[in-house]
Amino acid sequence: MASIPDSGARAPRRTRPPVVPFALWDGGMSAFSSVILTFVFATYVASAVAAEGAVGDEAIKAAQDHGSQVLTTWQSIGAVAIALLAPLLGNLADRGGARNALLRVTTIATVVTVAMMPLVALDADYLTFGAALIALAVVFSELAGVFVNSVLPEISTPENRGRISGTAWAVGYWGSIVCLGMVLVLFVMPGTGLLGITGEDGWNYRAIPLFVALWILVGTMPLMLTAPKHPASAPGERWNPWQGYAHIVRRVIRAFKEEPIMLQYLVASAIYRDGLGAVFSIAGVLAANAYGFSTVGIILFGIAANLVAGIGVFLGGRVDDRVGPRPVIIVGCAGIIVLGLVVLFFGATLVFWVAGLAICLFVGPVQSASRNLLTRLSQPGRETENFGLYATTGRALGFLGTAAFAATVAISGDTRTGILGIVLVMALGLIAFLPIRLGAAGRAPVTA
Repeated sequence: MASIPDSGARAPRRTRPPVVPFALWDGGMSAFSSVILTFVFATYVASAVAAEGAVGDEAIKAAQDHGSQVLTTWQSIGAVAIALLAPLLGNLADRGGARNALLRVTTIATVVTVAMMPLVALDADYLTFGAALIALAVVFSELAGVFVNSVLPEISTPENRGRISGTAWAVGYWGSIVCLGMVLVLFVMPGTGLLGITGEDGWNYRAIPLFVALWILVGTMPLMLTAPKHPASAPGERWNPWQGYAHIVRRVIRAFKEEPIMLQYLVASAIYRDGLGAVFSIAGVLAANAYGFSTVGIILFGIAANLVAGIGVFLGGRVDDRVGPRPVIIVGCAGIIVLGLVVLFFGATLVFWVAGLAICLFVGPVQSASRNLLTRLSQPGRETENFGLYATTGRALGFLGTAAFAATVAISGDTRTGILGIVLVMALGLIAFLPIRLGAAGRAPVTA
């Protein structure tokens, strides 16, 4: 007779990896980049706040130009801070096991900084304060991204990592669309928005960051609560910033000798990733200055671009799982280069719509596959530190795309030719990436 199993002896319950919270984090934090940084609040600061009190077209234009300068100057300062802090905190997260604590601190700091933005009154004296707050929020959000990226290998397998990474990117794009649409309806259109907040002293714009802060908090809270424990690689070892920087310098030197593939990839990806960033940052400039889009037209194009990018990255993650990240990156970069040339040589508005949206189809998959590839190249326990270096190299070369765009416009005197600068940066990044011998890390995993 078969023995009856003891009902009290149960197999240990396996905890499901927090894949959904990981994706929701991107959906929550995307509201900052789309609403605060790109479409709404930064424009309020650099345009309305900067020009408040100015009289006459020339004075208003001069004030707005000054506002743009102040805004970008503070963001440059923020970029330096990220470059210095990302590898340092990544090292602390790995060696001291403080990854989850730092994830929570930087995410909540982003929420608090955004929630402070209603203090930026419609007064030119608040220009620097507003620009500094935006830059500070960029610093916190990008540092939080370093810690979130390092969660990916802990909640996935080589077989599904591309799909999970791509899905999270897609949720980020779709979150941008939903949040931006809600902001427009609730606060801006029609008239005062459905909430009825008037434009007196800029309150219809100043109230938006409170909504965005709540959106970010709700979206990111699940991962902050469920992120898997990240064990320390050097438990009990005393840590201070100088030792952290010294360790990073030693690690980079060691990479020249022992990890040249990682180092080559960090440099190559920094170049083409900057081109990817420039694609979105100048899309509105191209639409307005080269094709005469109205503000409504630019917003509609932006919503469509995020929608297409979300679909692209969702599908691209599945392609990544089948063929590996290397082919996805190569095809994506090549597609952006070819389509960029189409936009450059054919000036019709319809061409800009079709080719521009097609470019967005490739941007997300390249970003997602790049994140996946770094996890494949990283040694176990080094993921957070590597993503810190990933952020640092990206920031170190973060001027290439916009500088190349500005230079080509300055030489030609035509805004549309600026896309040639971005195409050249993308081509340079692809040329640097192609010779890298990634081996199995760049291919689809072999299943039994």
